[in-house]
Amino acid sequence: MKRVRFTIYEKTKSGQFESREYQGHFRKFGVDYEVFESGIGNYSTAIIEKDDGFLVNVPVENVQFLD
Repeated sequence: MKRVRFTIYEKTKSGQFESREYQGHFRKFGVDYEVFESGIGNYSTAIIEKDDGFLVNVPVENVQFLD
């Protein structure tokens, strides 16, 4: 497994979104989507296991391989 650093946006108690940086292990590439007025848009993601054991689906532009 490759070691990665990644950024995700988490909602704070005040309702604002804040970027946070974590490290973990890359598992595989995936796909996610976002709905727009004109339809659905797909984008590539990385499935990552965080150091605390949770899995996250992160857009590939927010991932940096460390190895």
